[in-house]
Amino acid sequence: MCDVQDPLRKRQVIILGGGLAGLAAAVPLAVEGLCVTVLERRPFLGGRAASYPIPQANGSPPDFPSFTAESSSDEGAHDVPALCGTKPPQRYRGREFVDNCQHVLLRCCTNLLDFYRRLDVEDSITFYDRYLFLDQQGRTVVLCGTALPAPLHLLPSFLGFTPLSWKDRLKVSYAFLCMLRQQEHATELDRITMLQWLQQHGQTTRTIERFWRVVLVSALNEEIEFASARYGLKVFLDGMLRNRVAFHMGVPRVPLAQLYTDPSVRFLNARGSSVRLRSSATRIEVDGERVQSILLADGTRVTGDYYVSALPPDGFLKLLPEELAQTGSPFASLRQFESSPITAIYLWFDREITSLDQAALLGRDIQWIFNKKIANGEGNNYIGLVVSASRRLLSLNRSEILEIALRDLKEVIPSAASAHLQRSVVIKEPFATFSCRAGCDSLRLDQKTVLSNLFVAGDWTKTGWPPTMEGAVRSGYRCAELILAAEGKEAAILRADLATEWLPRWISRW
Repeated sequence: MCDVQDPLRKRQVIILGGGLAGLAAAVPLAVEGLCVTVLERRPFLGGRAASYPIPQANGSPPDFPSFTAESSSDEGAHDVPALCGTKPPQRYRGREFVDNCQHVLLRCCTNLLDFYRRLDVEDSITFYDRYLFLDQQGRTVVLCGTALPAPLHLLPSFLGFTPLSWKDRLKVSYAFLCMLRQQEHATELDRITMLQWLQQHGQTTRTIERFWRVVLVSALNEEIEFASARYGLKVFLDGMLRNRVAFHMGVPRVPLAQLYTDPSVRFLNARGSSVRLRSSATRIEVDGERVQSILLADGTRVTGDYYVSALPPDGFLKLLPEELAQTGSPFASLRQFESSPITAIYLWFDREITSLDQAALLGRDIQWIFNKKIANGEGNNYIGLVVSASRRLLSLNRSEILEIALRDLKEVIPSAASAHLQRSVVIKEPFATFSCRAGCDSLRLDQKTVLSNLFVAGDWTKTGWPPTMEGAVRSGYRCAELILAAEGKEAAILRADLATEWLPRWISRW
C-alpha cells in the first residue's frame, strides 16, 4: 500500500496495459515515489513481448488459458500444440515456456538496456558482435566489426559478402554514404517508401533481395514496398553507421517472463505499487479536460491522479468517449493504423543440427534462425525460427507452416534432414506491431494528450523509432517524465542515444 504520509507517495498513477510500454512507465514512477497500479486484462504480463507456458505432453492445459490472440478475431491466432517428446524446451518455474517470438535488441537500444539494468537482469542477455548469413546453398557469410571507426568498422567483412558481386557491394556502400549525408534530414523521408529510396539511390534487384530486404523486413516488421524510408534509414544509421558497437545484437538467454515481466512485478511490489491481472477496462470516463476514472468489466471504478494508456491504438480508441473518438477529434488518426504480423516457429529435434548461434537466411521464407541452447545442459537441439511481416502465413495452418520451415531448414542445414522432429510450436501474432508505412508519422500521437492527466505509451506513439521494444520503452519513459514534471519534479529518465562518432558527423557536413 502507498504511504499516505508522504505527499508525493500518495499521488496515484493508473496504467492500462501490462506490456513493455506500460511497465517502462511504471518502474521509474515507482522509483520516484508515486503509487502505480498496472491494470492488465490478460492473466499474464508482456503484451506483444510475452512468454507462454506450453501445454504438457500429456495434454494437460497450460497455466494461462487460451492461446488465441485476444486482440484478434482470427481463429487460432496462437497455435500452440502439445506434441509428445522427450527433450524439454526452456524451463522456468518448473514449466516449459516459449516466447511469442524471438526478441532481440542492439547496443543502440539505450533505453531498453537501461530498463533491464533497473530490473538487474542485463546479465541475462548474450551479445554478439557478428551477424551470420546463410546463402541459398547454405554457405555461411559473416559481417563483423573491427577497430576501425564507424562507419568503416564493418567494411572489411562486407568486402567478403559473397552473395553480392563486387559491383553490387559498391552500390550498397554508395547507399550507406547517401544515408550518412542525409542523416540530418531523414525525418523528411517519411512520405516515401524504403523501396523507392533504394531505387532512387541506384540499388539493383540483387542488392535489394540479397541484402536490404533481409535486414529491413526483420528490423521494421514490414515489407520495404510499404515501409517508411525514414525508419529504413534509421535502422542503418543508428544500428550500423554512427557508432561501431551499435550493431551488437543481444539475445535473451531466458524466457521473457523471467527476463522482465516477473522482475517488474517484484520491483513494483517492493516499492508499494501493484499489478492487477484479469482487470479489463471497458471505458475511460472523462469530465471536461480530465480523466475521472476507469470503468472495469466487473463494474468497479479505478481512480487516480494520472492515467497512462499503454494499449494498442484500436484498444485505446474503444475505451474513449464517443466525442473523443469521432472523426475530427485529436484521436481520430487511431482509426488509420494498420498492423503487421510475425510468425514464430519453435522446433525440438532428437539431436543438435547446427552449432551456429544465430543466422539470417537469404532468399528464404524463414528469415532468421536462433539456436535456443538449453542452459541447464539438457541438450542443444532447440531451434527458433522467425518470419516477420508474415501476412501470407496467416491463412496457413500449422502443418503447412511447419512444412515451409522444415524445407528451408533442411536446404540450408543438411544435418536437419536426418534429425527427427520431436516437438514443434507455431505462434502467429497477427497484430505483432503497427505497420510503419510511409506517412505513418502523421498518425502517431504524442505521449501528452489533450486530456491534462492522460498520457499514451506504446511503440506506435511518437518515439522517433520504428515498432521495436526500444520504442515501447522510450514511450513509457517519456510518460513518466511528463507525470513527474506535472508534479514539479523534473527527472531525466530517457537515456541519450549512443554517441555519433567523428567520421559520420564529418560526412553529414559534406
